Amino acid sequence: MRFSDVIFPLSLAFTTVSAGVVNRRAAFTLQNGLDAQTLNRKFQSLTPDSSCTDGESACVNGQLGQCVGGKFVLFSCSAPLQCVALPLLNKPGTSVTCDTPEDAAARIDATGATGGLLGKRAKVERRAAFTLQNGLDAQALNRKFQSLTPGSACKDGETACVKGQLGQCAGGKFLISPCAASLQCVALPLVNKPGTSVTCDTPEDAATRIGATGAKGGLLGKREIEERDVLWSRATKAPPACEAKAKRADTTAAGSSLLLKRIAQTDLGQVAQSWQDLCVKSGGKRNGAGGDPCVKLAGQNGIAALLANADPCAQQDNADAMVDFAKSPGVKNEQALIANAVAYRKHPRNALNINGVVPSTLFCEKAPRNEELSGVVNAQLQGVDPGLFGSPNTGLVPFGAPGTCPFGKTADVATCSC
Repeated sequence: MRFSDVIFPLSLAFTTVSAGVVNRRAAFTLQNGLDAQTLNRKFQSLTPDSSCTDGESACVNGQLGQCVGGKFVLFSCSAPLQCVALPLLNKPGTSVTCDTPEDAAARIDATGATGGLLGKRAKVERRAAFTLQNGLDAQALNRKFQSLTPGSACKDGETACVKGQLGQCAGGKFLISPCAASLQCVALPLVNKPGTSVTCDTPEDAATRIGATGAKGGLLGKREIEERDVLWSRATKAPPACEAKAKRADTTAAGSSLLLKRIAQTDLGQVAQSWQDLCVKSGGKRNGAGGDPCVKLAGQNGIAALLANADPCAQQDNADAMVDFAKSPGVKNEQALIANAVAYRKHPRNALNINGVVPSTLFCEKAPRNEELSGVVNAQLQGVDPGLFGSPNTGLVPFGAPGTCPFGKTADVATCSC
């Protein structure tokens, strides 16, 4: 099993073809485009709980859905793709697959159908009664989600974003499902009816969708942006010794509103793949109640823990789980797996350029469970500020605050060192 087969199911595409054989494209090309737009409008209203007919294919909250037993089974698209209906080229019909919104719109436009993904009829006047409110409601939810933790109280069946991950409440407690790499959990406005959805998306696309409703202020709304502008202003100063140190890279000039620019790493897929390859060969148990460790500890929890908004201890917790598996019965390559877990624990996390500030990522403030990880901490990316730490979820703190030195070490503000 390859990492790309599990985490990025791009090969999944479902096709519907109308009856009859047509020898000329011109007779059906435009209709294919119109049919694709109709499907994309229909998909806007679907949820994972929508009723369906066995064998039916659809897009549900941007994911590929296949109806089995009257319920949609969902498959995530690889970032930055989303599920869309596309017109077939050489015969009547449409396909449901993963694509970028831009490419999908171009394919539909090439048929002669106007109006992009959804078509002109999507812009009906009756939407105006609820469209703006949907955007405002999505912003309110995104503000609410900022304060949630895995231990927050919840009502059974409630769906929320918890530290950037999807949370489903069961038994009064959130069950967490990580989003794919580069995505985060957000509330989005529905398009064709009142309401919101909670799903995984890029922050940029989510802000664009909210902005399209007429709501101002991006993901969080004007009030929260004003608060965040204060939080991320230069009122939070690095200690003089840290300011004297050369920055690892220049940052962009600060804007008048919260501006996020991801400093992403290109090797996260290889990091996950290296664990999965060793895990698959290990001979260890892979069908436990917690899921397949070869997948969960690689491209799911593994990558999620390396994102800028991840909990400071998520990476260490994942590395501990790797070592736990390495020591489990039946494993034949324990030392290789432990070495991989140690290398993973040392890997830097992504960083965010926020209004011209590129803070270092906070360190975990607890000891690891396994002695093999004692004293092992994540490196900091080139380009981060050695005197400022934090993320949009935690706020900005100066060197010397809790979490700015690894566990067991004390900050020396006079020298900007631990």
